Amino acid sequence: MSNEWFIIANRLSNSGKAISLIDKVVKKLREEKIKYSLNLTINSGNEIDLVKNATRSGYNKILAIGGDGTVQKVVAGIVMQQSISLKKMVFALIPSGTGNDWAKSKNISSNLDECLETLKGGKIKTQDVGVATIKSANKKKTRYFITYSGVGFDSFMLSKIDKYKWLGKLSYLACAIMNFLKFQNIAVRILTSKTEINTNVFLLGIGICKYTGGGMQLIKKPKGNDGLLNITIAKEFSKFDIIRNFFNLFNGSIFKERKVLTLTDSKVKISAKNGYLVCQGDGEIFGAGKIDYSVIKKGLRYLS
Repeated sequence: MSNEWFIIANRLSNSGKAISLIDKVVKKLREEKIKYSLNLTINSGNEIDLVKNATRSGYNKILAIGGDGTVQKVVAGIVMQQSISLKKMVFALIPSGTGNDWAKSKNISSNLDECLETLKGGKIKTQDVGVATIKSANKKKTRYFITYSGVGFDSFMLSKIDKYKWLGKLSYLACAIMNFLKFQNIAVRILTSKTEINTNVFLLGIGICKYTGGGMQLIKKPKGNDGLLNITIAKEFSKFDIIRNFFNLFNGSIFKERKVLTLTDSKVKISAKNGYLVCQGDGEIFGAGKIDYSVIKKGLRYLS
């Protein structure tokens, strides 16, 4: 296996501001005599193919420069590649996104010097990888996430986020404020290994990490590497409930609300009473259909 870092950099992350960061990273790596191979993404989804090509060439150390979308796709590539055992793969991140929710959850600094110190002497930790299998008609597709996946308000918000991206770190909050009263609860059936729940949900989240959506705290005390998915169900929310709890979505107090239920399980099945559910993961729309969730225990080894 190669001793070099295979870098996958998204120069379009954070509205293109990552370009100057990439130049700084390359300069620092040369100064520190850290071996690397730089690879820039061209289109969304390139990350997966880049990881597969890297592992075929013997690279087991992948360094991403980008935001949560880049992280999600690189990790998906790591899980999907078949050239190197997951137990030998190592992932590292230099955050350059708008929300950086995974980095925030793992206390990974955005300071370049601190990131380089992690590359040279950071500890390898493990995390579970979430799996979302989306079924619609005769089609089935599998997507991977490392922070959060869900249906309901968060997916609804993501469908409208593009017009707010110019606000940078405030984009998620602004989008939520402008659109939360337009959302209608969804009738769903939730099936775990222990229980069945039929209810109307404002929000239904499946999480591994604490933060999502630019800082929303929708998962209660996740361990992240115990093989269990953390389930948050905000059910039967009225418009008044939504208004009353809006900022609680961001400050972690949402779990005090009596209409919010939290569970853990290794598998979850979700379906809509009418039509299909739109599912998002790590800030990207995955698709619509019936959703089966599972988990790859300690499927990611990362530097921190």
